Amino acid sequence: MKKIIEIKALPEKKIFLKYSNGMEGIISLQKMITREEFAKFQNVDIFVDIRIDESSGDIIINGNIELCKNAIYGILELKKQMASLGLPMGE
Repeated sequence: MKKIIEIKALPEKKIFLKYSNGMEGIISLQKMITREEFAKFQNVDIFVDIRIDESSGDIIINGNIELCKNAIYGILELKKQMASLGLPMGE
């Protein structure tokens, strides 16, 4: 099972992640934050409290946002495949 071994908040609502199998990359949360339920984070440039949940291994941001480690891994994997094919990648 892949585990997140490193996580870091970056400016512009982005996060860097590294998994136990070596997969790593940067994910932008800019579009997700525009959703109504995350309105209070729209004016935040960088997430100050980002951590890995001890029991689930998922990502917890500012105590209110939970992101599935497997879903984020899938996004990173897709971005890697797109890059290897020379396809443009959005955020």
